[in-house]
Amino acid sequence: MENKLDAMSLMNDQMKAVLKKSAELAGDAFVTDVGFDQMRANYVKERAFWNEGGPVMAKTEDVVFDGPKGEFTARFYYPVECEKLPVIEFIHGGGFVVGSPDTHDRVCRILADRTGAAVVSVDYHLSPESKYPANIQECAIVAKYLHEHGAERGIDGDDLSFAGDSGGAVLSMATNLWLRDEEGDNSFVKSLLLYYGFYGLVDSVSRRLYGWDIDGMRKEDLDYYNQCWLNDLTAESSAPYVDMLSNDLKTGMAPCYIAAAALDPLRDDSECLARVLTHNGVDNSFEVFDGVLHAFVHYSRMLDAATECIEHSSEFWKTRRA
Repeated sequence: MENKLDAMSLMNDQMKAVLKKSAELAGDAFVTDVGFDQMRANYVKERAFWNEGGPVMAKTEDVVFDGPKGEFTARFYYPVECEKLPVIEFIHGGGFVVGSPDTHDRVCRILADRTGAAVVSVDYHLSPESKYPANIQECAIVAKYLHEHGAERGIDGDDLSFAGDSGGAVLSMATNLWLRDEEGDNSFVKSLLLYYGFYGLVDSVSRRLYGWDIDGMRKEDLDYYNQCWLNDLTAESSAPYVDMLSNDLKTGMAPCYIAAAALDPLRDDSECLARVLTHNGVDNSFEVFDGVLHAFVHYSRMLDAATECIEHSSEFWKTRRA
């Protein structure tokens, strides 16, 4: 028997309004039992409204890369015309199964506008067609390109940060560690902006209390996404780029902004990460946004917490990345 708390009594009014609007847009946007094609179509349909409006970029272009699963693209957002801009590599969420630069377009434009940095959004291959660690490798390929060849595209390759939401936060942290451990250099990574990721907990207070049909974050949903992503759920759950709380989080760790939703089953992953980093002497800022569910940064058209989260992380980026 589950003893989940009552979601509706805990959400703030803006979050409730967002849920109502999402249901109007695509009532089944978060179900995980309709097949991959339908899941992805539902997600795209629901996200279209939330990506309308927002800052206008000086230039946007898609660049093709070659990786372990073949060609993939990354979208370059330039908020201003400039000879050399710092860069934020953004990695989108969606449980590794859904999502793209299109579904996270507004988030990236706001982030570019608030920081003044170029934002590069990676369209990594989705699971289950692509399995761990291929998407980490693809994100690392983009980071290495930006570091080594960024100047060719008006980017300072020695001033790179990662940002990502949900599964994208997972991949942001994992890519940073992969660059350090597998590629031998992450010295050019200046900060990480992590929105409600998971970092290795398999059970926690927040997982017991939160996660419902309304947000697609039930235990069976989380298990489904991991089964799609990992080749061997039992063996790879303890891998160093999955259970990152058991990895070395002291050596070569850039400052981290860590955001959590108060009503998210993954909330305690973020808190645990922040506590470990603090214990290790790694500069970090941990912030919990009350009354909101997982994936809240998408909803800046109606939800103040979404705008605040991006703005607060942008301020952290400005002051802590050096």
